[in-house]
Amino acid sequence: MKRAIFSTFLFILFLLFLSITYLSFFGFETDRFNSVIKSEIKKSNSNVNLDFKKISILLDLKKIILFVKFTDPKIEFHQVSIPLKSLRTDIDLDFLNKKKFSIKRVVLDTKYLDFTKTKPFLYKIGLKKENLNIVKSGKFKIQNLILEFDENFKLINDLVIQGDIIKTNIALSKTYEINNFKSKFSYKKNFFGLEETSWNLNNNKNLQNEFFDGAIIFKQIGKKLSVDLKFQTNKASILPSILLMNYSFSKENISTISSELLLHENKSIFIKNLNIKDSNNEIQIKNLHLDKNYNLINFNSIKVKTRVNKEVNNDFSIMNKDQIIIKGKVFDAKNLIKELNKSDKNDKFFNKISKDIQIDFDNVQKIAKFPLKNFRLIGTIKKGSFEKISAKSDFSEKDHLDISLKKSKETQKKILEVYSDIALPLLSDYKFFQGLEGGNLNFLSNFDNKESTNLLNINNFKLNEAPALAKLLSLADLKGLTDTLKGDGISFDTLSVKYSSNSSKMTIQEIFMIGPSISILMDGYVEKKNGLVSLKGTLVPAKTLNNLISRIPVVGDLLIGKEIGEGVFGISFKIKGLPNNLKTTVNPVKTLTPRFITRAIEARKKIK
Repeated sequence: MKRAIFSTFLFILFLLFLSITYLSFFGFETDRFNSVIKSEIKKSNSNVNLDFKKISILLDLKKIILFVKFTDPKIEFHQVSIPLKSLRTDIDLDFLNKKKFSIKRVVLDTKYLDFTKTKPFLYKIGLKKENLNIVKSGKFKIQNLILEFDENFKLINDLVIQGDIIKTNIALSKTYEINNFKSKFSYKKNFFGLEETSWNLNNNKNLQNEFFDGAIIFKQIGKKLSVDLKFQTNKASILPSILLMNYSFSKENISTISSELLLHENKSIFIKNLNIKDSNNEIQIKNLHLDKNYNLINFNSIKVKTRVNKEVNNDFSIMNKDQIIIKGKVFDAKNLIKELNKSDKNDKFFNKISKDIQIDFDNVQKIAKFPLKNFRLIGTIKKGSFEKISAKSDFSEKDHLDISLKKSKETQKKILEVYSDIALPLLSDYKFFQGLEGGNLNFLSNFDNKESTNLLNINNFKLNEAPALAKLLSLADLKGLTDTLKGDGISFDTLSVKYSSNSSKMTIQEIFMIGPSISILMDGYVEKKNGLVSLKGTLVPAKTLNNLISRIPVVGDLLIGKEIGEGVFGISFKIKGLPNNLKTTVNPVKTLTPRFITRAIEARKKIK
């Protein structure tokens, strides 16, 4: 009898051992506990609904815990459906005595979730609405999320989430949007990190540029969000550029961009440092503060070094202390006048800057043939705009450039005066002056934010290969002058341009050119929105003009003398159309307007 009882006991122990061994290595699948588990989870957290078909149970003898894996799990959190790829929990074996599940830990992986559908869930775990509202669309999945609970099913530790983000579109501003963002991410309290990141950056002109090998770390510091980022691209030209400066990022070079930012609660941005570097260029910006509209509040320093064709074309620094000091070996001003003309008078980027400024460059490059040396400028900036300027520079020992700007107390308009012993460097960006050689330049402008009145004078110069003038001479059948223009060029004693300009139109009151071979007087307008050009005027060969002036009593004798040369009729002309499709018409005229003769007499007096 004893032997039988002992044998039975050994057999039960053996079965128990086999069961434990089986549970430990192979597990057991059942649906008997479905209702109990669902009920207990619902009691512990009413915002969680869990559904599944069955569970697989695996025993951990060391920790005395059951590993429970759910088959085909589905979960809702705050009424947000979360598609799960896998779900398992660790259950304390005390439930056998207490008849109550005590879930110690939950480990889960999700399928890809839609950002827009899961925003309520993301808000609940601490992500801020303003940071998520810029996400227009996208998908993400969570991998190996571990949740640890106390006996009341309350989280013990902060969430640590890892996963992948794909096909995400983010609206950064009205100008820039990120498309096809993908990355591996990790999240815990006050920290959000991104690695193996790539994306396309689009601007409002639909130009798309790829960024790759990126890493971004977000940290919550009080009411500020700290952002550290680093990435690479071969199209860094999409980034906001430094105005008025000539530089570019080659597609053949990989640019590395790194930055530390602080995003304030009021949406202003503090850039502690920003570095952009490739084999040709390096730009460093420190302590740059922008408001929520990306306008400049303040900055500490900017350093720039760039190369074109392996030659250094920019090497300078900008320091913002008691005054703004810009100093360096060389500044490339090839785009200077073009950018100044393009600048929007309503641009508020520099509006918060009011300081004295000092600029000191050893060399300024504009046209290779005429480099400027020893450029010095002192001035005053008020609300982002120059109030006062005094600048001097040298082309050579004999040729100089002088610039002054002051404000009229009577009219409150600014008065800009420019004198240059060499005209071309200041005019090379304008097609009208293409082919200009020699000459000195005087420019006077009175302007405010709404309009300007301007006077430009150029003396003792030649025009060579000027397309617009060549076509006009050809249509007028002045072959000799046409050949001269294509050869040594046509000389002029003076050119005077009077014009006014506002936001929509440039009105040309007068363009008057007079020289030994030809004189031209014209007026018209240029529409700024579409570039439409409309000019009309009169062209007269010098012999005809001399003939007419000489017939004027006294004046003719003084200016021309008594000999009268044989002349040809003058030509009236019209030029109209868009810049790339100008149409020119000419007609002979037998009489000249009094205005033309008056201007010619005035010019002759000055020449004599």
